[in-house]
Amino acid sequence: MDYMKPNKPNIPDAYKDIETWETNRRSFLRAALIAGAASQIAWFTSCSRELEKGNEHLSPEQSTILKDMLMIIFPNDGNGPSADDLNSFGYIMWVLSDTYREKDENEFIVEGIDWSNKKAKEIYGDNFYELTDKEQKTLVAQFVEMDWGKTWMSVMVTHVLESAVLDPIYGGNVDEAGWNWLNHVPGLPRPTEETRFEAFINKYKPQDA
Repeated sequence: MDYMKPNKPNIPDAYKDIETWETNRRSFLRAALIAGAASQIAWFTSCSRELEKGNEHLSPEQSTILKDMLMIIFPNDGNGPSADDLNSFGYIMWVLSDTYREKDENEFIVEGIDWSNKKAKEIYGDNFYELTDKEQKTLVAQFVEMDWGKTWMSVMVTHVLESAVLDPIYGGNVDEAGWNWLNHVPGLPRPTEETRFEAFINKYKPQDA
């Protein structure tokens, strides 16, 4: 795997109008809350500070960087569940597994992780996950001043919020932490494997001619 990318990530067409994309994601949330989606991804959860386990989408280094990024977005600051509490990482792995997404949207997420590490090495001489909390936060503050960085972080924030409000069957919202935080009472019936989002889409999508 060529871990480092020579150029900054290209923003996919779907993300160039980030406000429209966020509106579409809200529509997705409404549909998903009705239909349910994906299976549990508990095996992605880890509390170790060592390199996270790799998976079919990310290397151990990329997984660790993404988890660090998510904890900067939703930290453990006493004001609600953290990204780890919600298992936002596991939810994003489901997002990367979604075969209905455009390929370049998933590539943008991964390339953003690689570019972040590249900038960490250029500025501090270390991998992103080897930096202090202060150095990581300083670097993220620089990212959001760049067009790609602002877009990438907006995508990540949206996915973290999704992991807080969707049914735990998605892999996020562990122990209903997001619902408890928001005092949200989910509607019934809750989604099942038979009514999760992919099953709903497969059932009603037009059949090939």
